[in-house]
Amino acid sequence: MSLIIAILLVNGRARAADDDVRATDVVGDQPADEDGNLVDLGANFDTNVFDQGGNGWVIQHRGVNNLGGRWPGGDGPDATPAVARIRALGAAQIERVERACTLSEAQRRKLELALEADIRRCVAEIEQVRRRYAGSSVNMRDREGQQKWHRFQQDVQRCRRRLLTLFEESSLFAECLPTVLDEMQFAALEAETSSRRSFRWRSLVGTALLRLDDMLALDQEQHDELERLLLEREPPLRLDPPSQQRNDQAEKMLVFMVLAEVDQKALRATVGEDRWKAVVMLANQGRSMRSWIEGQGLLQPQRR
Repeated sequence: MSLIIAILLVNGRARAADDDVRATDVVGDQPADEDGNLVDLGANFDTNVFDQGGNGWVIQHRGVNNLGGRWPGGDGPDATPAVARIRALGAAQIERVERACTLSEAQRRKLELALEADIRRCVAEIEQVRRRYAGSSVNMRDREGQQKWHRFQQDVQRCRRRLLTLFEESSLFAECLPTVLDEMQFAALEAETSSRRSFRWRSLVGTALLRLDDMLALDQEQHDELERLLLEREPPLRLDPPSQQRNDQAEKMLVFMVLAEVDQKALRATVGEDRWKAVVMLANQGRSMRSWIEGQGLLQPQRR
């Protein structure tokens, strides 16, 4: 009885988190009229794009354009919170490369220029979308207003993804790395990246298995075999997500999602018949939340 109750509690919390995320995507932080029908899209844009669970992008001030009406002046007083946050992420990328392989001044300068180009392009793209909604309101009772709100949410999601992938495969910074670094430097960076990803995955698996041990009363042999099966399925983790806060729920669900990808015969043989149904429930829960998990920025985007 206690095992079933534990599983139901996990599922209930997961569904609640999923519902919260979907509600945020649909509603956001809406300034509305007294009847609650009018939504100010311009005032919503910064909150929806940047304020994603307290990730440190901006200090929110309603009605303030956090990207600035023109290109912020570098390190000058016109630099805005969002751009400062983006530049801090870029600086962290340079330092990561520096730790893996010592850079010459010329190499560092080239990578810094590539990062600056990526930042300027990203800011320009997001600002162009934001101007589309500045001073615009919609009535949620009107079909036309609902359609415009839906388009607004799609644009918000695109801008969020743009920030998540700012310095990844399609960026000038990523494209420059193999050409700016020599062969030995690039190999060292690849090895460091692989090691960090494996370490992070092992940490996530270890945390999730502690919960599974409590729920399923696994013995040491079962624990070790389940750990091995999960470690073999290492997903493409994002190593430098913009968020400054851990998302424990998303990390747990990610491990359960990967659990669903493990060979089912091997998994069943590992946990035994008495625990099998409970494990299937957790794996199905993780599989059903894949789109939400991907939306939390834990994984690198899949190549199309």
